[in-house]
Amino acid sequence: MKMKLLFVKIYRNELPLQEKIELMAFSLFKKKKEEKDDRYQLLTVKEVVPIAKNAVNLVFEKPASFDYQPGQFITIIKKINDEKLRRAYSLCTTPFEDTYPAVTVKRIEDGRMSTFLTEEVKAGDQLEIMNPMGIFTLSYHSENKRNAIFWGGGSGITPLISIIRSLLIKELASRVTLIYCNQSEEFIIFKTLLAELEKKYDGRFRVIHILEHGEAHHIGKPTASLVQQLCEELKVDDSVEYYTCGPQPMMDVVKEGLATYGVKLDKVKMESFEAGKTSPAEIFDSSKKKKSEITIILDGEEHTFTAKKNIPVLEIALAHNLDMPYSCRSGLCTACRGKCLEGAISIDQAEGLSPKELEEGYVLTCVGIPITNHVKIKIG
Repeated sequence: MKMKLLFVKIYRNELPLQEKIELMAFSLFKKKKEEKDDRYQLLTVKEVVPIAKNAVNLVFEKPASFDYQPGQFITIIKKINDEKLRRAYSLCTTPFEDTYPAVTVKRIEDGRMSTFLTEEVKAGDQLEIMNPMGIFTLSYHSENKRNAIFWGGGSGITPLISIIRSLLIKELASRVTLIYCNQSEEFIIFKTLLAELEKKYDGRFRVIHILEHGEAHHIGKPTASLVQQLCEELKVDDSVEYYTCGPQPMMDVVKEGLATYGVKLDKVKMESFEAGKTSPAEIFDSSKKKKSEITIILDGEEHTFTAKKNIPVLEIALAHNLDMPYSCRSGLCTACRGKCLEGAISIDQAEGLSPKELEEGYVLTCVGIPITNHVKIKIG
């Protein structure tokens, strides 16, 4: 009855100004609560485990609502020096055997997030994350007899180890070879685990180490000719599947070597988290005449900017301090996906989108560049 009278007063405009303000505030709060974004959650760190030089595993307590596929990643979100950072880290565990999910973080020079995660995070801390995503995954079947070769470099081993362990567990007739490139032995992530897996799955799993310095199967940086040589040694044929993750130069070498050897590149599945960088000065440079008006719909609100056409939409939005969802910034993970409602945006590098998503008008803002003078994108 009280609620009915309240609505009558609102309709008749009989409420005092203060009560109207309080009611509006309550309605907004209620709306925000109802529209809680379930893509995000807090994970509690169970333990921090040193795993190699400058690298640790962050092991999390597993909440009730946390499901993932081997090869997927989470995005960790942290405000550092008044700037909200988002960084993608692949899950190094397998849901088929591990109770607690974990990611591997390698500290990089001048890396604000990686330095924070490797040096400051401790057991009991909570981290905000975007839930697992990514298409660098496999489907497993107990009757499969696949021959798979994985090429990894540095921390690129992280999604590979998740997929490799899952393959060995779920497909008893499949064989796996890992070719792993590092600077030196001390940088080999999962060195002990890899040796244990070779013993446990003798005849089904083999590791070939390539080091720039030290003792290994091959010494030096990977080259296209070395890739071809390894293909000869492994006697690869048309049935072999290839998976690679690591620094882009390494993956380019693998791709070139396989192509020269005659491998069809549609059999090579790649994962990369190397982000491009664009400075705000480049975005706002007024000397260029080719510009586009960009309207972004985020959380129900419209934001309109004018910027150069040759800059990805995500970079433009971030330069204007818009809190956009994103992760890999390489056109692979789809965290920054949006639907183009007006105009056109490039999709050349949007490898993460399926043909159906492309047909429906979805784009990836991290690599999508405005083609027309006006574009409108709804994020999500």
